[in-house]
This record gives sequence, structure tokens and C-alpha cells, in this order.
Amino acid sequence: LTCGLVKTRGKSIIFPVTEVIPKNEYFDYGAKYKNESDEVTPAHISDRLSDRIQNISSEIYDRLKCRGIVRIDYILNNDKLYFLEVNTVPGMSEASIIPQQAAAMGLNMTDIFSLVIEDAIQRG
Repeated sequence: LTCGLVKTRGKSIIFPVTEVIPKNEYFDYGAKYKNESDEVTPAHISDRLSDRIQNISSEIYDRLKCRGIVRIDYILNNDKLYFLEVNTVPGMSEASIIPQQAAAMGLNMTDIFSLVIEDAIQRG
């Protein structure tokens, strides 16, 4: 499971959670780079779990003083959620997860990048 988000002065965008389903037993090189996984946005999880992941992601973003667009990854195992990593340079190609999450919200990447750039200019 993964949740992208961006926070700028006065605006937070927390994207819908994506579920990555590898076609093999593990999420390996083939799953990541050879289209051997399915990415489902929004994830087929309960609203409660989705809200929890989004809230935890927002808190991690703040505590680690992240800036710009990040993606936070989790593993769900036996109904237990484990924080895995913060991806501070997530992929931005059409096939990447962040643009898929933005599209699921009806947003386009141009608008999101504009917010990030404006925020950087304001911070100096």
C-alpha cells in the first residue's frame, strides 16, 4: 500500500491510497519494472484503513519535515500495518503511482507542480 501527498503553505493534498498487487509471490524487479504487478487506485481496502493510512502519512510527512511531493509505502500483513519507507523522489511518469493517484482525485500534475513551485518561491 502506498500514499502520496504534498503539502504547501495553506494547502494539503493527500492522494488516495494505491494497492500494489504483484503477479508473483514477491514485489521484485519484474513487478516494479516489467509490468508484473497491478496498481489499484483507490485501493480495495476499507474506508477506515484508507483514512488511517492517509492520517499516518500526513503525520510522517510533518514529523520528518518533508517538502514537495512524497510517497509513503506500507505493508499490510495479517491485518497489521507496517510503515516501510518514505520515497522523497517518487516517479512522475504517466505510468508512475503519484500521477495515477492525482488522476483518481480529478487533479492534473501541472496544477500540483505549480503548487510546489509557488511554495518553493515563497519560502525563498
